[in-house]
Amino acid sequence: MTAKNDMKRLVEEIYSVRGRGDIEGTLALFGEGCTFRMVGNARLAPLTTESSGHDFRQTITQLIAAWDLSKVRTTGIYVDEDEQMVFAHREGEVRHIPSGVTFSTEFVDKIHFRDGKPVKIVEFVDTLQVAEKSRMIQIT
Repeated sequence: MTAKNDMKRLVEEIYSVRGRGDIEGTLALFGEGCTFRMVGNARLAPLTTESSGHDFRQTITQLIAAWDLSKVRTTGIYVDEDEQMVFAHREGEVRHIPSGVTFSTEFVDKIHFRDGKPVKIVEFVDTLQVAEKSRMIQIT
């Protein structure tokens, strides 16, 4: 098996475990010192603030507890073996667990690897939609 196949398989496993709502199982799949950031305007912080260390663990725990992605499917995965990077396109129905609100969306994850493990995740998502549906902001 190649590093390319290993990276793709691990990303698919992360999405599967995360889709089941398994917080500890998901966290176990990331490399030491992994960071996470949703791309978006700083005015939507903390949603768009990069997290690392203890904050990374807390962010992933909160995301899994608040967002049901069990009906989201991966539509494409591109692996750049030279750069040790994966781009994954996902789409489907998302449910904000606390409010029960559901909506259709799509997003792209850019995942950087080091030593066979994800160490940096950058998520491109409609942050305004996420902020509105989670009632972080209200649009009238």
